[in-house]
Amino acid sequence: MITTVITKDGLQKIAAEKGNGNGNQKKETALVVTEKKEAAPPAPDVKKEMTLIERIMKIENLQLIVDKRGKMVQTKSELERFQIASNDFNCTLRMNDSDGNTFTTSFTPGIKKVIGFLLAAFDASIAETEEKINF
Repeated sequence: MITTVITKDGLQKIAAEKGNGNGNQKKETALVVTEKKEAAPPAPDVKKEMTLIERIMKIENLQLIVDKRGKMVQTKSELERFQIASNDFNCTLRMNDSDGNTFTTSFTPGIKKVIGFLLAAFDASIAETEEKINF
């Protein structure tokens, strides 16, 4: 059998002989056509035009996020102004829970660690909030 493959690059022949059982060899020719398909480029993303109501809602949501960020920046700024001397027992930390329990301490190293933790938490929250501000 002879197989001819037609491609864009040209012709290729593959030959084979087939016997018929009585010792005679018969040559057959077949034509195989292959087609190479190239992948179509992806369609560009089409952004849907926002309606007036959608734009207003987006602006209102952004304003809420901006206000939240402003409050966190202000609170962080107030916490940064808080001064503790190294052996100062005039500072007091007081915490109240929802059940009315109160915890009060003047342990300066503990108060410094709480302030450091809160500053780091505010930084993380501010960064997270800023990522949400997009158009």
